[in-house]
Amino acid sequence: MIKKLQKKYALSEQGAKDLIKGCLACVLQNLSFMFPVGLLYYLVSDLMNGGVPGGKIPFYVAGCVVCIGLILLTTFFQYNATYFATYKESGIRRITLAEHLRKIPLSFFGKKDLADLTSTIMADCTFLEQSFSHFIPELAGSIISTVLISIGLLFTDWRMALAALWVLPVAFAIVGFSAKIQENLNQKAMDVKMACADGIQECIETVRDLKANNAEQAYLKGLEKKIRAVEHRSILNEFGLA
Repeated sequence: MIKKLQKKYALSEQGAKDLIKGCLACVLQNLSFMFPVGLLYYLVSDLMNGGVPGGKIPFYVAGCVVCIGLILLTTFFQYNATYFATYKESGIRRITLAEHLRKIPLSFFGKKDLADLTSTIMADCTFLEQSFSHFIPELAGSIISTVLISIGLLFTDWRMALAALWVLPVAFAIVGFSAKIQENLNQKAMDVKMACADGIQECIETVRDLKANNAEQAYLKGLEKKIRAVEHRSILNEFGLA
């Protein structure tokens, strides 16, 4: 399993192990959020039966303290297992990438658009960082914890479980059918980013010619439009992917 994760996500061996730890940490965090729900269930049951007996007050106070402690502990563990581990792995990835680029002949870079190449590499690294710190462990942890919680609900009351869980297939269907739309939005965002990066690179390379022909202001106006296009497309993407 470690080897598969390394190959699929371009991780080091330690990075793959940290990814598994991050997923398990998210599972524990999600399960810790259910303890207050269970405590509330007992409290409501007592209230519906005429009130909370005096002998149970210490139980609820201790339960609140335990719930808060568990949530703080699992959140601390989850934060370290996802964010800290992710950016440690990101440093290893960037160093490894730099080593690979260092070994490539200079003729390769002469045939490529450097702005496009640089933007693509940096964007991919940034996306991987965000994915491993925000998306992948949380997604895997949510799926596992949801399955465990669903099993518990089914054993408690299958009618309540069906009422609470019917939205899951609908949510997965929405995500699945919207994949093409998300892909198109991401492609449009990448196109405007590439146009902006090309404009900046071209400005750097031709700054002397622009000054010699007194064309700086005209070029900067066009470059500003490209930057505004990136901002506009980013806003549209945020709404579209929400």
